Amino acid sequence: MKNELCVGAVQFRYDEDSKPYYRKIDEIIECVDLSELDLICFPELCVYGFDYRLMEELRDEEVHEQFRFFQDMADKNDLIVVAGLFEREGDENFDSVVVFDSEGEIVQKYKKTHLWGRERDFFTHGSTLKLFEADGWKIGVGICADLGFPELSRKLALKGAEFMIYPSAWQFPYLKLWKQMITARAAENQAYVLGVNAVGSDNHYCGGTLLTDPKGDIVEELKRDEKFLSLKVDKQMVYDRREEIDWLSMVREDVYRH
Repeated sequence: MKNELCVGAVQFRYDEDSKPYYRKIDEIIECVDLSELDLICFPELCVYGFDYRLMEELRDEEVHEQFRFFQDMADKNDLIVVAGLFEREGDENFDSVVVFDSEGEIVQKYKKTHLWGRERDFFTHGSTLKLFEADGWKIGVGICADLGFPELSRKLALKGAEFMIYPSAWQFPYLKLWKQMITARAAENQAYVLGVNAVGSDNHYCGGTLLTDPKGDIVEELKRDEKFLSLKVDKQMVYDRREEIDWLSMVREDVYRH
């Protein structure tokens, strides 16, 4: 069990002509000392982006290749990997976050609950919220538009989440809203919240990957370039803040249901 967790976040450009993004991810990772990390995070749909036609035409073997790529990364580098991936189950498509433990085993799959715009025509909604554990930390995940729904993050906090991760592909002109949502979710749940975003040109992904602490203060953030963010989260700060302002014990679900 670790009181501090060393976390990495990869922000990169979703170019239209370089999918799948395996080579781009490898190029970024090669410049990073992964041995210093406990956990590394990637944006939403980080292999194929939002290329619906391409995802529709993928063979099952190509879909599974995404999982093998990150399983190998986790196993070879002895770290936990959190990646936004395209998932297919039978005739249904999902915008998912998949968590691989340090041996490359899948320990969590989360399917995006709140689908945005055209996503509703291609993906099926998810409906399950659960946590995974990493070195004694309880961690919850959401995806992009899920940030706009405080109900989801509150459910995760009530389940015990101390840290929440949102792989995303958030667009302009909503960079200010992105920061507001992340800081609000952190402050109201007194948990660390990490938003891992993509950047882009024609598709206008706005970058701005950032970590917010349990007080709602921004610890560190990126601009709009391809970059790796390395940072630490401190569990004691979570519980100090929750003791200072005991919001979670004040929750009145009996009132909210009416």
